[in-house]
Amino acid sequence: MDFKTREINDIVIYDIEWEFKVVEEKPVALQDDVKSQLSSGRRHFVFNLAGVKYMDSDGLGEIVASFISIGKLGGKLKLTNMLPRISLMFETTGLEKVFEIADDVEAAVENFSAKNHS
Repeated sequence: MDFKTREINDIVIYDIEWEFKVVEEKPVALQDDVKSQLSSGRRHFVFNLAGVKYMDSDGLGEIVASFISIGKLGGKLKLTNMLPRISLMFETTGLEKVFEIADDVEAAVENFSAKNHS
């Protein structure tokens, strides 16, 4: 799993890429990076999954663990840009009822902004 972070209006955006491949060294865990952001006071997150072509239980576990860490501190996580096969995985596991899912990053950011100003 590779990811880059950027920020829009105090919302941390993770642009995540994942393809099925054998990894010889353990990459930086997504959850560890999220915890670092949380310790810096960040509370709003978007995981942009446009670059996720494949997801196994490790990837799903990283997303769920991040969701739990964020929720424990009163934060919110939104998922965006799911390819159909990833969306199907969330539907099959029932996780589409747990996560807030937006069509794209812009919609997720607008939703955070609307809730912050209401």
